[in-house]
Amino acid sequence: MGIGISGILQATEEQLSWLSDCYEYLREFDKDYSKVNRLPTSIKLTTVKPSGTLSLLPGVLPGIHPGYSRFMIRRIRIASDHNLVEICRNSGYPIEYIKNFDGSLDYGTVSISFPYRYPDNAIIAKDMTAIQQLEWIKRIQTIWSDNGVSCTVYYNIEELNTIKDYLRSNFKNNFKAVSFLLHQDHGFEQAPYEEITEEEYNELINKTRPIDRVENLGIDYTIECEGGHCPVR
Repeated sequence: MGIGISGILQATEEQLSWLSDCYEYLREFDKDYSKVNRLPTSIKLTTVKPSGTLSLLPGVLPGIHPGYSRFMIRRIRIASDHNLVEICRNSGYPIEYIKNFDGSLDYGTVSISFPYRYPDNAIIAKDMTAIQQLEWIKRIQTIWSDNGVSCTVYYNIEELNTIKDYLRSNFKNNFKAVSFLLHQDHGFEQAPYEEITEEEYNELINKTRPIDRVENLGIDYTIECEGGHCPVR
């Protein structure tokens, strides 16, 4: 099971104080539920997943991450012949073919760019050091998550030696896996997140309109379950 939490860096200390008691309650509930239903108790119950788009929609920080930047472009990838592509194009969202590492274009896949801003009270990556981000992961791994806390730590190149020293002393008993990404100058074109200025954000907003209704995509949502598997047709 994966009972997850998100928007952690927007939580108050009072809200965070609930996690330990909630975890203990879930463990006791799982024992009772498993006994009644003649099931083995769960090995793992809790998690912190990346929670990208699902968190972005209501304006919540994803998982345990800070916001990438106050104003940014959020890119998604989709098959170039998907009906949603034309809907996004007609609504003014920039669309381009995916660029491969060798400079060629993947004409089967497009990248769609959406302007996005975090609320003023959201913690932004540039306002946190890599060590501060790692300390949050360690804390939540300790008091909540059975599974490895899924997180990408944003860092600046001058922090590398400090990060190495910290991990030598802290990794073994506090972390399961951690990813790192340069916040700027990482070299990835069409990255999922790109920092922009407020002026650039407003310019993009003025060129687009919200997509509040989608119809006639030609997708069959009939569900046929066989052998315990229920794929969407």
